[in-house]
Amino acid sequence: MLNNSFKSGFVAIIGRPNVGKSTMLNALLKTKISIVSPVPQTTRHQIKGILNLKNAQAVFVDTPGIHSFKDNLAAQLNTVAKQSIEGCDLILYVVDISRSLGKEEFEIINFLIRQNIKTIMVLNKLDLGTEVLNEYIDCWRRVVDSEKIKNDPLIYYLPISARFNKNIEVLRDVIVENLPQAVPFYDDKTLTDFPLKFRIADIVREKLFTILSEELPHSLAVEVESIKDMPQGSRLEEAEEENEPPISGDEEEETTEEEIAEEDEDLEEENEEEIEEGEYEDPLLSSSVVPQDLAKTGFIHIKVNIYVNRPSQKKIVIGAGGKLIKEIGAQARQEIETIFGKKVFLDIWVTVLKDWQDKPRILQELGYWLT
Repeated sequence: MLNNSFKSGFVAIIGRPNVGKSTMLNALLKTKISIVSPVPQTTRHQIKGILNLKNAQAVFVDTPGIHSFKDNLAAQLNTVAKQSIEGCDLILYVVDISRSLGKEEFEIINFLIRQNIKTIMVLNKLDLGTEVLNEYIDCWRRVVDSEKIKNDPLIYYLPISARFNKNIEVLRDVIVENLPQAVPFYDDKTLTDFPLKFRIADIVREKLFTILSEELPHSLAVEVESIKDMPQGSRLEEAEEENEPPISGDEEEETTEEEIAEEDEDLEEENEEEIEEGEYEDPLLSSSVVPQDLAKTGFIHIKVNIYVNRPSQKKIVIGAGGKLIKEIGAQARQEIETIFGKKVFLDIWVTVLKDWQDKPRILQELGYWLT
């Protein structure tokens, strides 16, 4: 039985793009849950990372950065970020003190000061200088005064360097101190409830952004179509051992939403037939954890679709002779293998789907339409 001093609660992480929210979350958990990239808008889902301590459990909700872009995807990301605080006991408002305030900062502060939730301002990137540190603190105070806020939710501000773990232990202690007394929400072995398919998709996206840099900052998406545990001796095993992911052909046709819908209907019929015939189902696709009884032999076969807007972007992603997509696949596979503890074969396809980020149905299939 838990003692009366056990603390547990949900902690939302809020901030504009590229302030180091994901790096901070990974540092707090001492493990990698959320992907890290220098390119803004990398985190597109709410990711729950769970910190389990002897007398406390903190459930972190990492959110997309709030930004000023106007397309449907950006609007949804903003909504998801703001909704992430619902039901939370604490907010970590993360700012980047290596750069001056942007207009997003005023929007975030105006939003947060009206919430009845304790807030800690985390002044990140201390390693890059402190010249504008006080600007953020002063900005919060000015907005509170100008809006005549009687109950200021800001209870603490703390400079840190998530990259170099500076003051991370202090931040962890302050978080626990401000959690309510409650029983844990998850067992102490759980690190995240983020579905495997989204974790894998994010790993592939991280490698895409890292290798391609800013060539495709907002115009691609990654969907994990299937995750299958293949037994020893399966016919794909020889291809897996070649250590090179397959890539799609060089066709230049754009895929329309109608064609995708037709393909979805065909696939749905095929899946229904397989289930009726007792064929293989794909439980790993909807799971958030790797089964403890997963066989160590054989390999995991994962089919991945990368969506881009234009044929020219497809050429960039694939690279000359498939060089870039092979490097992306090789780097992603190494990290995914640490999740499953066995060999992984990535079957990567690049598809042109014009204006995919403006199509609600496509966003929902990709897991981005979460409201």
